[in-house]
Amino acid sequence: MATLDLHGTKHADVFRKVDRFIGEHIQRGTYEVEIITGFSKPMKKLVEDVLNDYGLTAEESWMNAGKLIIKM
Repeated sequence: MATLDLHGTKHADVFRKVDRFIGEHIQRGTYEVEIITGFSKPMKKLVEDVLNDYGLTAEESWMNAGKLIIKM
């Protein structure tokens, strides 16, 4: 599964990185991706804001609450 790990990413850079990652995988026709946010609620909120622009939603992984699963 395609993965974007945001550990070490500044909040100001999240939109650009997630937008690029999601856009690339929409073009590829990827079915599902994961984004590792860690347990930071503000980081998850930033990711969800980008996903909203694409009409997508994320679910926390049941095995790891620091990972979001996005079905494209």
